[in-house]
Amino acid sequence: MAADPDITTVNPCRLTGFAARARRRLASEESGFTLVELTIVLLIMGILLTIAVPSYLSFKDKAYKGAAKADVAQAERAVLSYGADNFPNAPNDPNATTTDSGYDNISLNSLATKYDASISTVPGAPYVLNPAGFTASPTDFCLTAAAGRWIAVQHGPGNPIQVGTLFTPGTCTVS
Repeated sequence: MAADPDITTVNPCRLTGFAARARRRLASEESGFTLVELTIVLLIMGILLTIAVPSYLSFKDKAYKGAAKADVAQAERAVLSYGADNFPNAPNDPNATTTDSGYDNISLNSLATKYDASISTVPGAPYVLNPAGFTASPTDFCLTAAAGRWIAVQHGPGNPIQVGTLFTPGTCTVS
């Protein structure tokens, strides 16, 4: 059985006829797109946006959550080093008070000066150390960092970093 010539081969005469019809249409007074064509394009764009936007927002939200946790993990190393260096008459005392110990008198400025220069000394950008309402002690601290809608919290040494959207300063917890 012979193959259909319209399927397997391209007839140059058909292409020439098509090109001529296209030239005539463009040369005539018709210009632009019809209302139906524009409506179809807008419909397709709307469908693509309903698929793409939620996916983009979820990726962005996950990135903010990870950034908040990474910020606290970075600053936590400096806080733990501060606590280890801060004891009475320490040769490497991180602050001017030689009689305190542990996490007493800790500040973002002392962390940035002695341990990690990348730590911002502006409270809330992104770090907050021992927020109002939290009672710090020589053995306890509260470190938070915010990114997007997420807040990451480190409550004292040895506890895991918690990430949530609602922060309670008195207990240094998030939910």
